[in-house]
Amino acid sequence: MAPSPTTIAIHALNVLIGVLSIAILALVARSVSLTDSPSSVLPNNVRGTGRGLLFWPGCGGIVDMLLFTFLWIKTPEKHEQTKKRHWLLNAQVFVACFIFGRPLIVLIYTVVEYNTASKLRLPLSAGNWTIETWSCAYSDHVVSGNPESVCKELRTARYLLVPEVVLGASLLGVVLWSRFPAC
Repeated sequence: MAPSPTTIAIHALNVLIGVLSIAILALVARSVSLTDSPSSVLPNNVRGTGRGLLFWPGCGGIVDMLLFTFLWIKTPEKHEQTKKRHWLLNAQVFVACFIFGRPLIVLIYTVVEYNTASKLRLPLSAGNWTIETWSCAYSDHVVSGNPESVCKELRTARYLLVPEVVLGASLLGVVLWSRFPAC
């Protein structure tokens, strides 16, 4: 029997979210390796909370993608109205809420943190800096190297949260629609 269009849509959204999560995780991990190197010139007053939170949608998105796929596979067919089916459908809704909510929370936090941080003030050792804003400001004063890479990678990871939130909202909508078709 061929899969339904809803099943195809759910799996496509789930895979796309997983790919975005892997990309975010790779970008953030690379920025950590660059700033933790001996040649890093990162001052002590730079806050790394936003970068630390970017690991959450990366790792969590991958785990949720696998968990959601497992729950979808284990859910009995529609004609089998069992307690197990009801429980697994509710679990799918729960996981879909996390797939949507986690990147949304991190996106809001990182945007607020970025907008309240210092950006172009000199000296670079004074002010309220995040790793991204400090790296971007410092890269304007050096020719090339690690600060420019860290700046671009963290900015890209933050921007990738937007499509992940949109796809997560779409996945949650489709899951809710398939779970409660009468609504």
